[in-house]
Amino acid sequence: MLTALSAITPLDGRYREKLSDTFIYFSEYALIRYRVIVELQYYYFFCTRILHKKVSQNIITTLINAFDEKEAAKVKVIEKRINHDVKAVEYYVRDILTKKKLGAVAYVHFALTSEDVNALAYGLMLRDARKYVVVPHLKLLVETLSAMAKTYADVPMLARTHGQAAVPTTMGKELLNFAMRLHKALQDLKNLPIEGKLNGAVGNYNAHVVGFPHVDWVKESDAFITSLGLVPNHYTTQIIPADSQVQVFQRVKLINTILIGLSQDMWRYISDGYFIQEIKKHEVGSSTMPQKVNPINFENAEGNLGLANATLEFLSEKLPISRLQRDLSDSTVKRSIGTALATSVLGYLSLQKGLERVSVNAQKLGDDLLNHWEIVTEGIQTVLRTTGDMEAYEKVKAFARGKSIQEKDIHAFIETLSVSPSIKNRLKKITPLSYVGLSNILVQKGLQEMEKEDVT
Repeated sequence: MLTALSAITPLDGRYREKLSDTFIYFSEYALIRYRVIVELQYYYFFCTRILHKKVSQNIITTLINAFDEKEAAKVKVIEKRINHDVKAVEYYVRDILTKKKLGAVAYVHFALTSEDVNALAYGLMLRDARKYVVVPHLKLLVETLSAMAKTYADVPMLARTHGQAAVPTTMGKELLNFAMRLHKALQDLKNLPIEGKLNGAVGNYNAHVVGFPHVDWVKESDAFITSLGLVPNHYTTQIIPADSQVQVFQRVKLINTILIGLSQDMWRYISDGYFIQEIKKHEVGSSTMPQKVNPINFENAEGNLGLANATLEFLSEKLPISRLQRDLSDSTVKRSIGTALATSVLGYLSLQKGLERVSVNAQKLGDDLLNHWEIVTEGIQTVLRTTGDMEAYEKVKAFARGKSIQEKDIHAFIETLSVSPSIKNRLKKITPLSYVGLSNILVQKGLQEMEKEDVT
């Protein structure tokens, strides 16, 4: 019996409760269920479109809705006897249709190869998992980041380029950067087509044509695939090229990479004291150091997203390649699609939890800025250049490079400059807390753009 303690993979054990929604779309039961859906819908389609036989869609829908793990177990019994997973589904569907006395049962799986069923089943699994699991989790992350960006739009922060103190930004603007990147990638992910095929053993409709030579099989197979919500691919071998699925994997991989960057930055901000983590009374941060409140959610997110990307990368490299018209090396690999996406979702859950448990330490952010007055020298040399000073950059460089500078040093330097009193006053108004450019405006603009795209 599988339990949290006996499972080999943490997805089926330690994290099973967190990932309950993914098992609906990626599990042995899920694969069998989607194969049954394809076989039943194809039977209905074939009877009504090719044989012009009246069949109740309600009966087909009832059979699909009644399919549960007990029914899947019956398929596994058949598979154990005949040693073929797709043929077992065909026999199961024939049995339940015979019991319903629907007739024309001989046309179940007619002219199909197993890979017609598998291509459509995996396509439906990926489409539904994307729509009902992956996208909602990512959308929630975008919403959370957007809300944080709005809240912290006016909170100035010391930026770092090359790890060194740089001109100021705001915490809201930095979070908006990630929200916008994630939003754009998510929009692409939602719109990527997923292909299906229904053209026989080597992709030429051989059995279809010999069985019903007067049927326009390209047209009919297109109609069936489209009815399932997938995009037809006419040009295949026995298996459909995995290109459309790989595009989904690669887009998820990009999203995961963006979120790894966010996880690492959040880890650093917590380390620097820019964010304070919520303290849970009964939680322990270290087995030996009582004071610890570790950024474990961001660390878990980084680890799981990296692991997911490794699997997604392998899937992207492996699945588009098949020897000649068919080999089976992809069959076992496809069963790990769910592993890659579930591990991604686990990363999203950890990141979401981490973001919900942090708040900005505005005092620390302000203190750091005021300890680095050298960061306003960019603004000073820029204003000086507007006066026509050709040596403005060199003058400020000689004064500031590699030094720790305070406000009094900046003001003393400004007094030495041969500029008008109004320019000196203008220079003295440049402070680490105010020198943030259009950060607030960019946050508002970005939020409006994302909201508009979501509406449309």
